[in-house]
Amino acid sequence: MKIIYLFFAVLLLVLQSSLGFMRAPNNAVQCKQAGGTCSTDHCPPPNTRAFGRCKQGIPCCRTV
Repeated sequence: MKIIYLFFAVLLLVLQSSLGFMRAPNNAVQCKQAGGTCSTDHCPPPNTRAFGRCKQGIPCCRTV
């Protein structure tokens, strides 16, 4: 029975840490709060990637 308590504790930690990454930002304010920057056309190489949108067609970029 002790293993069940350990399982629930680990499950809670995993779910709690993943809740912040469930939604991609969809406006400039959310992009800035998530640590990203709004790019004009595409994310500049080499270490950035898009993870949401600032506006229609404008990606929110973050360093990986």
